[in-house]
Amino acid sequence: MLSSTIPKKHLAIWAKIFAVALLATLAALSIRNAHISAQDFPVVVGRIEGDDLDVVTATPSGIETDAAPTVVASSSDVTLRSGHALLLLNAGGEISICGPAHFKLIKSSGAVTLALDYGRVHPSLESADGFTIYTPTIVATPIAISGGLRDMTLGLEQNGEMCVLTARGAMRVEPQFSDQSIIVPQGGTVSLAGGQIESLQPDASACSCDFPRAHMEPPKSAPAPRSQPARDVGTLAPPLPPERGRAESSLPPSASAGEPVYTVLMPPLSFDANSPAPPPDPAPETILLVREVRLRPSVEFRGHVNPAPSQAVAVHISPPAPTPSDDRPAESQPGIFDRVRNFFRKLTGKGPCAGAGCNS
Repeated sequence: MLSSTIPKKHLAIWAKIFAVALLATLAALSIRNAHISAQDFPVVVGRIEGDDLDVVTATPSGIETDAAPTVVASSSDVTLRSGHALLLLNAGGEISICGPAHFKLIKSSGAVTLALDYGRVHPSLESADGFTIYTPTIVATPIAISGGLRDMTLGLEQNGEMCVLTARGAMRVEPQFSDQSIIVPQGGTVSLAGGQIESLQPDASACSCDFPRAHMEPPKSAPAPRSQPARDVGTLAPPLPPERGRAESSLPPSASAGEPVYTVLMPPLSFDANSPAPPPDPAPETILLVREVRLRPSVEFRGHVNPAPSQAVAVHISPPAPTPSDDRPAESQPGIFDRVRNFFRKLTGKGPCAGAGCNS
């Protein structure tokens, strides 16, 4: 037999060598499997928090479904049933989501792609990394102006209606089934239906999406030292309403200049990188020039009018005429003969006789 010919000492040595080789092989296999699983694990894009949402992520160990707050990895499927959510990106920036919404995130070579099925998203991007929004009909790409912040909102309803709102930066909108593309400038608002422009100035409030931060816990301030006196904090009184007469009399600052304001309304400019020739210019019939002026009156009065002073009416009350008393005898009027006699007496220089010895 082989056991009888080989010494027991040699058998023990061979057994130890075999055990060491087996352990080395198992360790190498475990390290290789761990390396493969680390490579297969998706890249974490950011962290999300919200009201009523689920994040579904495919991992090497299986499908994981997590509720907020949780991390969002590449190829994660996010469903927001209602309310709002906020996704903080690791590369810098954030994305506000308004429900109901459903989208998927994919990160490749530093660029992030958001595949939106429905809902409203409001990306605010600080870094210069690539970011693209895919929908069933269009592809939207935010464009930074002078390396600044990219802040815009894109909303997609389940019936296919879409709105684009650019607060900072511009956005290139390219229909997936057309070679043309449009650029929504900064501060623009566009409404699309079926990938085609429906309105250039829709209601901006209907396309807005902001994460409410009032319920977030504010940072706790350090307690005041005991040596400081207590402070009474009160609210300010509401401002007094402006006087209506003064507001109506004051002229707007633009009216003082008296210069007209011109506004040009025209279709948005389009650009196609695949076309060798430049796009045609818009037709003059589609351009509208609006001139706004303020009509000034030919005569303009300035100043104020004082009320007329009240005039006092002088009332003169004449004293009552004296009434003859009943006890005084009424004087008789001179007759015609007495008047003739008195006339001749005046001519001769003799006055009328007065007294008890005169004969009338």
